[in-house]
Amino acid sequence: MRFVSFILLGLGCLPVLAAAASPEEAANSFFTARLAADASLGAPGGLELARYSTWLGPELVCLLGAARRYNDAVITAQPEVTPPFSRHDLYSGGDALPTRFSLDPARVSGARATVRAHFEYEGEDGATASRSETLHMAIEKRRWVISDVEYGSTPAFRLDRPTLRAGLRAALDHANPSIGWDARQLDGCPLGGELARLQAEKKRPAQAAAVSGAKSKSKTARNTRNAKAGSGAKATTTPRKSASAAKKPVATSAKKAPASTTKKATAPRKTAPAAR
Repeated sequence: MRFVSFILLGLGCLPVLAAAASPEEAANSFFTARLAADASLGAPGGLELARYSTWLGPELVCLLGAARRYNDAVITAQPEVTPPFSRHDLYSGGDALPTRFSLDPARVSGARATVRAHFEYEGEDGATASRSETLHMAIEKRRWVISDVEYGSTPAFRLDRPTLRAGLRAALDHANPSIGWDARQLDGCPLGGELARLQAEKKRPAQAAAVSGAKSKSKTARNTRNAKAGSGAKATTTPRKSASAAKKPVATSAKKAPASTTKKATAPRKTAPAAR
């Protein structure tokens, strides 16, 4: 029984990997999973980020990972300072995890979409608050993901940009010698369009090699077919010499001279002398 419990517990820690059929489904799966697991605030740790990356765009995942490393650098260098991305919900813009949420129908335009999300918060004293944000959705690897969060009002934490992705990049894309932070930490987080371009460039050599290999195989097969066709043509156009044809015709002599018509000379008969 204990073994079965461990299996169920392990399965509960895994994200739902099924591709979302719509932007609303992807957003709903993401926030439902976070609220059910009572997720932590601030930049997520490695395990939590891996769990929720199923529903997040690659650039946003990369920036969230960099934000967590920035927090760790602050804690190491300045333990008395509160890290900037540690006490608020980055996805809803509130200072706590929302207790409920709802989604409006998505507005889809090709491989992009926006979904208006509404969040409700309930404090320990029973007081309630609400916020509304716009989720920017995109198709990545044939599934819908949240590529950015556009805040409807100023978030509870300081962010110099109106969206989560732009705000993280603006805060992290410069050096901070006091904590040993190097802006090159973001080199692996290219912009959305740049990311697609770099991914295409990585695939291009492999595609070129595949095309080259296909052409080489096609040329070899064509040469083989031509060689076979050539040998067949020779066999049909050069018939074997038959035994009779191989024999050289016998040379005939000149016309035979006609048989001679001259008679052999005969000796005259001797006649007896007449009597006297």
